[in-house]
Amino acid sequence: MDKYNSWKRTDETEIDLADLLRSLCIRWKKIAACALASSIIFAGYGWMKNREGLDKDLTDLAQEAVLTVKEQQAVADAVQLDQETGKLEEYLENSILMQLDAYHKTEYIMFYSIDRADRQELASITESYLNFVMNGGAADALKKSGSRWQMDKSYLAEVITAYQKTYSSPYQIAVDDQTDSSLETDALFYVEITGGDEEEAERLALDVQTVLEQYSANVRKAAGSHRLKLVSSEKSVTADMGLLTQQHDKRTLLSSNKTNLASMTDAFSTEQMAVFHTAASQKEMPGEEVSEEKSGYGFGAAARYLLFGAVAGIFVYCGVFSFRYMFLDTVKSAEEMKRRYTFPVFGGICLENRKVTGTWEDAYGNTEEQVLSRIRSACRKQKITHLYAASDFLLSESEKKCLERMAARLSGWGIVMEIAENVHTDTDLWDSLTEAGNVLLVCRMGMTTHRMIDDAMNFYSGNGIDVTGAAVFL
Repeated sequence: MDKYNSWKRTDETEIDLADLLRSLCIRWKKIAACALASSIIFAGYGWMKNREGLDKDLTDLAQEAVLTVKEQQAVADAVQLDQETGKLEEYLENSILMQLDAYHKTEYIMFYSIDRADRQELASITESYLNFVMNGGAADALKKSGSRWQMDKSYLAEVITAYQKTYSSPYQIAVDDQTDSSLETDALFYVEITGGDEEEAERLALDVQTVLEQYSANVRKAAGSHRLKLVSSEKSVTADMGLLTQQHDKRTLLSSNKTNLASMTDAFSTEQMAVFHTAASQKEMPGEEVSEEKSGYGFGAAARYLLFGAVAGIFVYCGVFSFRYMFLDTVKSAEEMKRRYTFPVFGGICLENRKVTGTWEDAYGNTEEQVLSRIRSACRKQKITHLYAASDFLLSESEKKCLERMAARLSGWGIVMEIAENVHTDTDLWDSLTEAGNVLLVCRMGMTTHRMIDDAMNFYSGNGIDVTGAAVFL
């Protein structure tokens, strides 16, 4: 054999199937994750594929369907009921009132007075404020102000209301006796805010108060001079039986609509169902889940897609890993190095250890203690008192600590071992390595390549440096 390749037993790379299988087995979590992700993707693809096929079939069938007048009317009624049901369901899901606990309804009531106004103008001034609050003006102002209440106007308007109380006879007679039209008088009204809780009701009330004060300037210009004054405000928690009845009626109506819609569509022919789906512009109808027979995607089909996806995920991961294992020029194991090179390989060191009977043993049965003993024996046999543990890469913290522990143990036996990392770029170390004359080749499985070992061996043999052996971090 050429002297430049005297450290090699062979240039051929043998695939260790046992090591390959072992490497795959210890990565079972990644394989399982890949299988799960793949099965989900395939199941989703199968569902979409079947749904697209169903929609296309229904559209084609609807275009070709010929219905009688009675059948057309039945479809039209079902579409109308479906739309009403959808809107009612949306209302129940988004309405503040429908989400409230009717037994603990929280209200914030603000009491306002209007004074310093002419008697002739007082009625129009008061009605301006009542109209603004009761008919959506306040809700519009809240939305335009950029406040936090960016919900549909109808949901906001139903929790903001205003009213005036009907006063008793003495108060009414006292007002009627004031016949001078130029006399300034006052009016009273209430603004009632309903919220999900006390904090929400108070926040909404303060925002309504702000928009009322802003609106007051418009009323002065349009209806006459006056002063709007907040007299007092109160929080209230009551049981509202009227709201409870309203909620119950809405939910009962929704349930009834769904039942009626399901009954109507159950009686449809295939052509009517296709026309209904097309007209309703939806894939599934409220009140009726698309059955496995209609969709063509039942439990059996889903299970097949899931199984196929899992198998495909496992196959892809194992295939990619095996390809990298076979074709990447990296050190696969300590045993592979023993078969390929002539220098001693002292063993592999796994840094994720478990302590067994006083020694550190890794999952492969290799131990730091065993590697250390082999290095000591080799040094004694060759009468080596000074060597470098040299690597062509930067050592991790745990790797460096491992070598430092070994160096400390060797020093007790009269052997000095220094650590040299990233040797191929640190030229300052070359003279020290040559002077010591001996190195321990440090490799990292999965990172150190055979070419890196060849380059290192060429350098060491060319500079008269003996390679005592090698240790591999697993």
